[in-house]
Amino acid sequence: MKTAVATAVLAATAAYAAPMAKRAVSDTDILQYALTLEHLENYFYSHFLEQFSQEDFMNAGYPDWVRNRVANIAEHEAQHVSLLSGALGSAATQPCTYAFPGVTDPASFMATATLIENVGVSAYLGAASSITEAAYVTVAGSILTTEARHQAWLYSSVDKGPAWSGPEDTPLDIDEVYSIAAAFITACPSTNPALPVKAFPALAIAADGTVTTTAPTNGTYVQVLAGLASDVFPVVDGKVQGLPTPQGISYAVLTTQANNTLVSDDNIVAGPMIFNNPFLSQESNPAPSF
Repeated sequence: MKTAVATAVLAATAAYAAPMAKRAVSDTDILQYALTLEHLENYFYSHFLEQFSQEDFMNAGYPDWVRNRVANIAEHEAQHVSLLSGALGSAATQPCTYAFPGVTDPASFMATATLIENVGVSAYLGAASSITEAAYVTVAGSILTTEARHQAWLYSSVDKGPAWSGPEDTPLDIDEVYSIAAAFITACPSTNPALPVKAFPALAIAADGTVTTTAPTNGTYVQVLAGLASDVFPVVDGKVQGLPTPQGISYAVLTTQANNTLVSDDNIVAGPMIFNNPFLSQESNPAPSF
């Protein structure tokens, strides 16, 4: 199995992100959730662009236009915050405090940016079906396509890799995305509106299939999500059996459900983990099939 790439900070989920009582998700909840993610992205880009200069980028081997384009992305994320905050008015969730311990230089910053943009695409795609107000669908769709352009540029123009993972992107639900985001959040204002979300424990899967998590693994399965395809694979003696390696970015969660069609937030016990399996241009890139 190719080495799966996941940010190390996903191993430390903040204590305040413990499971909360679930309730129906409203359009306002989705906007607040989207704004929570945009605040994180806005901080990420603005903070590290202040920390890493043009000279730092060039010393790391990047041409001068790379940092300039990243500055464009930072402007976009700030505009997303402004747009969503304007829609929510005085009730808009405020920025939290964040930590990205895995980001130490321009290269790790760019690698983390690629993963964050991928998660952003999956977040908006997964939330789209829950939005009921037509105008909000348009707003979310406009942001989604821009996030996808960011991801494609980072992965192809900068990393010289594929701008896509396959024919379809991978949707993630609110709890799955929040579980990833929560690892970067250290604290939030007590006045922020509560969201009907919960964060699952972190999940890591080694190249040999060894599963590492604080959740029990007996009787569990790993569900792999890639594009619109998914399937479950049993965990035996702490190792997942027959784990596939879909091309590009994919995700995995740990579940107690053996039936792939019945996996849900009610039976997911850890994850998601992010896999990154680059592929060459000479390779075919069909829809994943497990």
